[in-house]
Amino acid sequence: MRKTVTMLALVAVAAVALTAAGTAGASRHAARAAAFSYCDDPTFPPMESTTTAGKPVGFDIDMAAAIGKQMGGTATFVHTAFSGLLPALGADKCDVVISGIFVTPDRTKQFPAVAYMHSHRALLVAGGNPKHITSVAGLKGMHVAVQAGTKYEQFLKSQKGKLGFTLASYPGDTDAIAQILLGRADAVLTQDTEGAYQMQQHPGKIAIGYLFPASDTFGIYYRKGDDIGAKMAAAIKALKANGTMAKLAAKYHIPAGDVK
Repeated sequence: MRKTVTMLALVAVAAVALTAAGTAGASRHAARAAAFSYCDDPTFPPMESTTTAGKPVGFDIDMAAAIGKQMGGTATFVHTAFSGLLPALGADKCDVVISGIFVTPDRTKQFPAVAYMHSHRALLVAGGNPKHITSVAGLKGMHVAVQAGTKYEQFLKSQKGKLGFTLASYPGDTDAIAQILLGRADAVLTQDTEGAYQMQQHPGKIAIGYLFPASDTFGIYYRKGDDIGAKMAAAIKALKANGTMAKLAAKYHIPAGDVK
């Protein structure tokens, strides 16, 4: 009888322990679902950049924070070089990538993405466009700068042999655009959002020489099979519906239509 009572007691203790472990596990899962980390390369204003004190700021930074709040948690910034964004995601160094990165077929073969903004590529030139660069063909014989590891760089490399221009790549988009200000580059391929920001920062010294007609899409990348993708999609939908995305666009001088 004593042995039976002892066994029953052990079973009861085990059941309580399993219930407690299950509850703790569920709590941890809920916490992970609410809080998330995102890889970001803060070299692409107004989407992301850093203050002189090193604090990340910009549209994507604010959007990530708003997504975290919408999900009932927080968003943690993980500084990552642009070329290492998707590799870092694959290595579980962050939960998602939010960094002004295009949604493209080659990338979505590896990682799915949630679209959140549309914009256009632009060729930035010196104020007044002294070299009269009004098309891609106008780059012939010019000195062109671009951010390394980007689709911009890939495109320019595909055109370099055909058109005959020199191409120099730099770690950040701002670094590339600085070459125009220094007189070392005639043009930089980037995005209209960046163009608007740079023209505001350097009145009369930067201009858009050519705006590509086709639009690009920025997306939030996540790992295949991870339910955070559905949560990101739901959060973006809610932030568009409640006007948060439009407010952020206005804050960073981005056309409201880009985030509809």
